[in-house]
Amino acid sequence: MSIKHTLFTVFKWPVRWLTKAETICDEHDTTASAADHVVYVMKSPSFSDLVVLQRAVSKLGLPDPMTALEIGDKRFDRVLFVEDPKRRLEYEAETPFGELLALHKANPACNVIMYPASLFWGRNAGREQPTGMVSADIEVPSLWKRMMVLLFAGRTIMLRVSRPVSLRLMADKYQDDDKLGQKLSRVARTHFSRLRHAVAGPKLWSRDEMIRSLLRTPVLKQAIADEARSKKISEDKARKRAQEYLEEIAADYREGLIRIGDRVMTWLWNRLYNGIDVRHAKVVRTLAQDGHEIIYVPCHRSHMDYLLLSYVIYKEGLVPPHIAAGVNLNFWPAGPIFRRGGAFFIRRSFRGNKLYSTVFREYLGRLFEKGYSVEYFMEGGRSRTGRLLAPKTGMLAMTVQGQLRGISRPISLVPVYIGYEHVMEVSTYHKELRGKNKKKESVFQVFGILRKLRNFGHGYVTFGKPVRLDEYLDSNQPDWRESSTRGVEEPAKPSWLTPRVNHLADILMRNINDGAVVNSINLSGLCLLSAEQHSLTKEELIAQFDGYLTLLREVPYSCYAVVPKLDGKAFWQHAVKMDKFQVEQDAVGEVVSLNAEQALSMTYYRNNVLHLFAVPALVANFALARQNFSTDQVVAFVTNVIPMIRAELFLNQDAEDVPSWVAAICEQLSEQKWLVKTEQGFRVPTHDSQPYFQLRLLATAINETLARYAIVLELVQMFDNLSRAELEKHSELLAMRLGSMHGIDAPEFFDKRIFSTLVQVLKQEGYIVVNDKGDYVSNDRTTLLSDEIDGLLPSPVVQTIRQSVLKLKESA
Repeated sequence: MSIKHTLFTVFKWPVRWLTKAETICDEHDTTASAADHVVYVMKSPSFSDLVVLQRAVSKLGLPDPMTALEIGDKRFDRVLFVEDPKRRLEYEAETPFGELLALHKANPACNVIMYPASLFWGRNAGREQPTGMVSADIEVPSLWKRMMVLLFAGRTIMLRVSRPVSLRLMADKYQDDDKLGQKLSRVARTHFSRLRHAVAGPKLWSRDEMIRSLLRTPVLKQAIADEARSKKISEDKARKRAQEYLEEIAADYREGLIRIGDRVMTWLWNRLYNGIDVRHAKVVRTLAQDGHEIIYVPCHRSHMDYLLLSYVIYKEGLVPPHIAAGVNLNFWPAGPIFRRGGAFFIRRSFRGNKLYSTVFREYLGRLFEKGYSVEYFMEGGRSRTGRLLAPKTGMLAMTVQGQLRGISRPISLVPVYIGYEHVMEVSTYHKELRGKNKKKESVFQVFGILRKLRNFGHGYVTFGKPVRLDEYLDSNQPDWRESSTRGVEEPAKPSWLTPRVNHLADILMRNINDGAVVNSINLSGLCLLSAEQHSLTKEELIAQFDGYLTLLREVPYSCYAVVPKLDGKAFWQHAVKMDKFQVEQDAVGEVVSLNAEQALSMTYYRNNVLHLFAVPALVANFALARQNFSTDQVVAFVTNVIPMIRAELFLNQDAEDVPSWVAAICEQLSEQKWLVKTEQGFRVPTHDSQPYFQLRLLATAINETLARYAIVLELVQMFDNLSRAELEKHSELLAMRLGSMHGIDAPEFFDKRIFSTLVQVLKQEGYIVVNDKGDYVSNDRTTLLSDEIDGLLPSPVVQTIRQSVLKLKESA
């Protein structure tokens, strides 16, 4: 045994006792590990790094890094290094790369797999001084610092094992390149550098220096001068105002707080949730390692979203983002804590305050310029109904303007679906929707939440399909580079910006919904709220669970949607534990039901996934109305209705997707016997059968949406002189009346914003026409669509709508 191995054997035990690494492995090639032709690539030689690596890879079933790699009569070190700053190696760092590649060229059967491995002793990126000087790199701290980390923070090390690389593939692809070993070593150095940036982020400026540097920019100097002139105040006073805005906005990110927060959040999540289900995080890690500027765009369900997403990102080995938080959260002590966790605060509206708008835009642009990842909620506020809200595009427009400024890194927008089996603010949301004033956030609310800590089931985070901003603009605005504002002090707003931003926002919202997660609570809400008296037997509920799960597995909504590999019984067992409904035993069996308060709460969870079932429910509704039908007939109906459904529920399927999607749904429903296949197409089962009952439950899930369409279409036909504002107002009033008469207590049923969106889409699709006086009127298409939708709804609902419209017209 060599002296090196002897020393390693002796001294590795103290290091093992003092260290514990959290390992994140991008990909694990079990075939390669079994073949034992594995080498590891690390940045530079380190005894303690090798000890940590040895223990970590043994758990992955990979070879011991301290053993030699033997290929024929050749022996190689199992660990290759790309740098040797302290001259610890007896050879040039690049030499083994060239030798291994030469061996591959000589031996076609040889295939060595390289695993890049990076150890991070903490995640403090260090501070960048105004002079441009930077602190030491986090992967290679000094000996003294390494000893301090070993003693006091050795159990918080992170090991990143990146995607393996086949030297066989490299040798075959570049077989004529004599300098391939050097190039491979250089690529590895670039990889480690990018990975350092992804894990720790860029070097940080102090908050005070960030503010001072922004105040020195020509854009803010001009904005301050304009403010002084327009408000007739001194420039010193205007400058002080700009500084106050920056102090209100700017984050004060502290890695130490993030480290403490990691422990606190781990404890908190274990108290609050049974687990956090994270999907598709590898997509984000790849973007970060490829040097992208990442903008996280999540949906907004709860105040917990800020904490949960930052926690998940940190646990995935990435630097937490700077988060755009509402200024209402800037109260003591939460405000200072959030600020040090990366939050920067934004007012609800910039309208009428040009100086604030300019200050905020310049601050956000500086974050992009420095390479900090950013997170903002396009909905603006938390959803009170469980649906995605219409996007507010101010932050997104500033992001596009950041791209126009010529940021060298590609900007990628990552949509994120966040879901819960219990949202702690749900009861508060319902009170607000019924007219109660929103309570101002305060420390007392925080204590109230902590006092009620209990298990809230599972939390879900799904990273959706990213949108690379430059590629989006290339496809949708090919001349966008002509609007570049690089070097321009006060950039002009291009005419195409608003329509392109609105379109991009729509894509991102659809991509968020693509990542929806089905769980026992939102599925329980979907089933029970569709049932008569909100009651089902236990057996009926389990059967409906099984039917819906099978439908989503066989006809997936999207490749990002998450459908658990569980059956209806497992869903039932979990749902009972969550205590969201009542279960009563009678002489026949168990009956599951919702009381009024539970039904109201369950609308929130149902709405999280209603978009997954919207088109299947339309198909079921059409089938029940027609009894016998062809695929072409149901496709034609869904094609007519889907523009409204897409706008309301942010579906990602276009009209051209409808034929294949609807055909697949019909086939799957027939396999479950909810439909019966015939020579002409399909028919519904006999009315006294269980499949017919299950088909009707599915159909009812979309009835409230169809009722809203019926209200608007009936109003347009009965009145011939309604303005848009009047149409929306009357629709809201009639929805409230219909809801009270037919027991519809879903908060979104009479939401004015949903009616506004519906009216806009009906106008775009030609179902509403604007006459010369600016009034909204109907045409033949309006009548046809109205009659078709009326034919799907229960006759008492249709009768109530028609009578209510007549009375409204008589009183007008």
